[in-house]
Amino acid sequence: MQKFIFIFTIVLFIQFHSYAQGCVAVRQMGGLSMCSSDAYNISKGDWQVGANYRYFHSWRHYIGTDEQPHRQNTGGGIGMDGIDRGNAVNIYSHSLDLNLSYGLTSRWQLNLTLPYVNNERSQVLRQTAPVKDTFRYSVFAKGLGDIRVGANYWVMDPAKAHKGNLMLGLGVKLNNGNHNVLDAAPQANGTIRMAVMDQAIQPGDGGIGFSLEAQGFRHLFKTVYGFVYGYYLFNPRESNGSFKSAPAAGLQGYNLYASPDQYLARAGFMSTVDKAQKLTLSLAARGEGIPAYDALGGQVAFRRPGYVIAIESGISYRSGQHGISLYIPFNVVRNRIQSAADIASQQLQNKGVTDPAKMVHVQGDAAFADYSISLGYTYRIVKKGTALQHFNPKM
Repeated sequence: MQKFIFIFTIVLFIQFHSYAQGCVAVRQMGGLSMCSSDAYNISKGDWQVGANYRYFHSWRHYIGTDEQPHRQNTGGGIGMDGIDRGNAVNIYSHSLDLNLSYGLTSRWQLNLTLPYVNNERSQVLRQTAPVKDTFRYSVFAKGLGDIRVGANYWVMDPAKAHKGNLMLGLGVKLNNGNHNVLDAAPQANGTIRMAVMDQAIQPGDGGIGFSLEAQGFRHLFKTVYGFVYGYYLFNPRESNGSFKSAPAAGLQGYNLYASPDQYLARAGFMSTVDKAQKLTLSLAARGEGIPAYDALGGQVAFRRPGYVIAIESGISYRSGQHGISLYIPFNVVRNRIQSAADIASQQLQNKGVTDPAKMVHVQGDAAFADYSISLGYTYRIVKKGTALQHFNPKM
């Protein structure tokens, strides 16, 4: 077993507490950090603790893959100072995952994640009274997110699988996070009322879900490893019951927020770059998002489905039982796909229309970020009276 496999494991696992950047409200995912200081599995009776902080700012609006740049400076209305505010929605998101893993055996690990979020949504209001004006204001939602528990299993014995391995995982996402946060929102008539915040900034999604994941790595040549990861969260609940808006005619049910499925895929390469094999660089392609329809359960509820594809660069460093990592995915594709509500509205409006030229296409928009920042730390706790196992490179 080569010593730097540990570094690979940091790169592979610690980044997976992620969600798509913006109005496509994919929340923190599974794939907990399970690396030790010099082994890629957690030994029986050992613990792993860690934290992962993530930040993004979404502001670019897309319909499908077409950006709507005019949203930045038109459509919001002219303020008293004569400036058009634009009507782009901006979201600033801060999240912190506290992670705990336990080695049930050398191949089985139990995992727990406690997520906390602090989100801001900035938008424009056209005020009609007591004075006519247009201005931007912010609302907030923060608190404990949906707790995740799970178990992972190495298919091959880590003591013998020196060149690569495959891990399978099963998890449960609870619905303890608040999905009905209220905040004071100014109104066009000059008053302020408490309103349900948009689903993009709510700490929870209101559904009990279960997740499947698979992750693996393989030594390629010299100090280079390849890795892959796949994750899917099944959220069978149709709607969490939170009120979005009054239903449009013929679209009853789509005025309530959905508890949507979500997914993530990631693949790339990593390599140590120093003689001590403590510093590692990585490069990966990743895609994440939420589908228009859930794999299980009902579909009549509101969501903003879509996905991003990103190129992610990463750097990690380990010393003894400590590990720290930084990852920055840059989005190269943003796609706000048609939602179930869009398709239902389109079918309703085109009902009875025989002329193709008069048929309408309905597709909402969503805001996305350019990039996100993820900073993680892990610490391995070994059993009392035992030393942390070290492996000597065999190269």
